[in-house]
Amino acid sequence: MEERWYIWPSVIFKLADRNFSDWLFNQNAATDRFEYGFKFDQFNVRGLNERLSAMAQFGFKRRFNFAYNIPYLNKAQTFGMGLGFSYSEFDQVDYSNVENKRLFIDADSIFGDDSERQIISNSMNSFLFFNYRESYYNTHSLNLVYSRTTIIDEVLQFNSEYLGQNQDVEQDYIGLSYRFRRDFRDRNNYPLKGFLIDARFTKIGLGIFKDIDQGNFRGLLAYYKPLKYNFNIASSFTAYTSYPKFQPYNNFEGLGFSNNLLKGYELYVIQGQHYVMHKTELKKELFSIEANLGRLMPLKQFRKVPFAAYFKVFFDHGYVQNNISDRSRISVSPLLSNRYIYSYGAGLDLVTFYDAVLRLEYSINALNETGFFINVKSGI
Repeated sequence: MEERWYIWPSVIFKLADRNFSDWLFNQNAATDRFEYGFKFDQFNVRGLNERLSAMAQFGFKRRFNFAYNIPYLNKAQTFGMGLGFSYSEFDQVDYSNVENKRLFIDADSIFGDDSERQIISNSMNSFLFFNYRESYYNTHSLNLVYSRTTIIDEVLQFNSEYLGQNQDVEQDYIGLSYRFRRDFRDRNNYPLKGFLIDARFTKIGLGIFKDIDQGNFRGLLAYYKPLKYNFNIASSFTAYTSYPKFQPYNNFEGLGFSNNLLKGYELYVIQGQHYVMHKTELKKELFSIEANLGRLMPLKQFRKVPFAAYFKVFFDHGYVQNNISDRSRISVSPLLSNRYIYSYGAGLDLVTFYDAVLRLEYSINALNETGFFINVKSGI
């Protein structure tokens, strides 16, 4: 056993798009859609397991973040809190969803190719949260956030409902959310045993700024079970519901981001006020090894390199309900909402340091589209 580092300076270099396939096919592998910068994490600040994080990011999205987390405020180590601030600038934004694919507008299209970098949207968020750890497995969280988003007038020419129905160019709100989490998994990023219950209620707009009045509930139940002969089965069920019927484009959610995604639909963003999703995987461990780099690696914390591979077959399915009017620019001619959608296929998961995961998957979806997709993080 080697003690982890407490100070983690790191370099940021990543795609701005939702996944590799989205960048490659929907954005034609555009070279201006990269994000780069620096990140600093200080763990165990003051020897009390506190965490300080700071980030400066440039490129497609310019972003600056600061956060401080104090996990224990009392001797019983049941109460904790944290706070943070972020500021982002954009010279390109997506303004509409046509046939479940996002359309983008950039500053060059508005001001001309010869103009200097122009900001067409920016956002600022600050938050304060409190945690109560009821037991080793159960955690309650309360999060208070202030958000401010602005756009230039020209964006309204493409979508007048980007921030609301009144051709708003500014949106302010205070939001409040409560989250309950019961986590019996053996590890976070690539669990093989246990279960997870995660439920969250969110209210956006508490009546102070009156720019938005929106609420939602999101629930997740995931189960992981080892079988004989190094087989493993994993299954998860996700449900989401929100109100009101009309929601500004900037706040309209759905399937397609991060791990909130059905396999085989990496090229699509399926927006809706309500959705359900069920994912199942049967996987077989091919091998699990630990290489020792010895003197080739001067830092002893990184000399032992774990590496595992899992072959899997999967079936995902779900339903997204979209009640936005056909006359709205928010969601135009959707192909995949208000219908049963599914996908199936096979893939290979590669797992290494700190449960970092690379997923290589071949899938077939409800449109009879086939594809090979590359993703990170566990699929369930």
